[in-house]
Amino acid sequence: MTLKIIGVKYCGGCNPQIDRSALVEEIKKSLPPECRLSTDRPAHPWETAILVCGCPIACANRPEVWSLARNWIRVGGATIDLESVPADRMAEIIIKKITGSNL
Repeated sequence: MTLKIIGVKYCGGCNPQIDRSALVEEIKKSLPPECRLSTDRPAHPWETAILVCGCPIACANRPEVWSLARNWIRVGGATIDLESVPADRMAEIIIKKITGSNL
């Protein structure tokens, strides 16, 4: 089994409308065993990463951040990839995007 590292990049947290840490913890607990989250700066771009911004402004969504991964899942407040999502389904939807499955 090959370990799949999923990058995590947080915004500065100046205007959080969601609990960013709780969301990432929920994702971490529900990921399949071959996936692991990392906030460490990668030596090579991550294949997939999650940009976890507390509000829809998503101020961390900048070119210097984009270079850290090939594919991004963008969380901005109660949105994922610019679509409104119920808070209780956010982790589930992100995991589906990571794994490409219909959990």
